[in-house]
Amino acid sequence: MFDDTRSTLSNHTQTTVRGPVESAGTDGFAITAFVTGLLGLVPLAFGFGIRAVIRTSRTGRSGSGLAIAGMVLGVLWLGAGLVAITPQRAAGPDQVSGMAIGDCLDADPDGANVIRMACDVPHDEQIAGRVDVANGEEAYPGLAKLRELAEPLCRIAGPAYFTNGAPPPGLEFRAHVPTESSWRAGAREATCTLGKASGKLTGHVGP
Repeated sequence: MFDDTRSTLSNHTQTTVRGPVESAGTDGFAITAFVTGLLGLVPLAFGFGIRAVIRTSRTGRSGSGLAIAGMVLGVLWLGAGLVAITPQRAAGPDQVSGMAIGDCLDADPDGANVIRMACDVPHDEQIAGRVDVANGEEAYPGLAKLRELAEPLCRIAGPAYFTNGAPPPGLEFRAHVPTESSWRAGAREATCTLGKASGKLTGHVGP
């Protein structure tokens, strides 16, 4: 006798699927990329990071964010290294007329350009005062004439920077006079500074 129940089972198709089974969790290369990025191991961070991104996109495992973060950290380390080894450009010249009395500076040999300095590091001069060098002139009298006028005035006015009117021994007073362009802009004062006859000042010279 024919068994209908058993015969119906044979009508169903069964398919067996075989293949690798990926375990759940974060991709190991991604973790390694992040750790090497944190440590600043830039080549390893990029190597593991690229492999992790490829693997996670293929397998579906998590970790692509960690891989990318590791590579970003590598870029940051690389940028910090480049900044550290790149020579820093020297500070540009300042306008001595815009500096305050008591400020410290370095000056080039002719005094045309100055650079503001911290007073606790070796420097050439310290500003002690200002004197009027207009002398009734409207036309620019020239650097030589202005220096001739300003230097004796600074030797007289400079000591007034100190409470008792007497600067420490070994110092001399100098004058920075207006350039032609600053004269046209209305500058009529020379800046009186003090410095050593030889060598540099090594600290703030107080009144």
